[in-house]
Amino acid sequence: MLTPEHMQQTVDRYLAAINAGDMQAVMALYADDASVEDPVGTEPKRGDEILEFYTNAFAGGARVELTGPVRLSARAAAFPFRAEINRPEGQILIVEVIDIFEFDPAGKVARMMAHFGPSNMTVRNA
Repeated sequence: MLTPEHMQQTVDRYLAAINAGDMQAVMALYADDASVEDPVGTEPKRGDEILEFYTNAFAGGARVELTGPVRLSARAAAFPFRAEINRPEGQILIVEVIDIFEFDPAGKVARMMAHFGPSNMTVRNA
């Protein structure tokens, strides 16, 4: 059954998996027919495209952390966080994001939408 506690725990597991570089653990949170729109406005990724996306996005390592409380509704969780992503050229890309997870009845993430744009990204030297 989908509960507020389950949705909060899914967000926590998602962030922990990214910090651990465990993209299989990220994938385990998603329903088989899930879609990922990251950022919103791009073509949604499905199936193996989702794993490929996460693997490529965080290949150099990343640190993510909540920057505010998780907001829960009947079947969704919205959460603000900061991602610090290591770039191959030795820089760190900092992205301020709001992700929205929509859950299916089984408690898996059926749809993820990441809200951010150029004004939410900065780069600093490592």
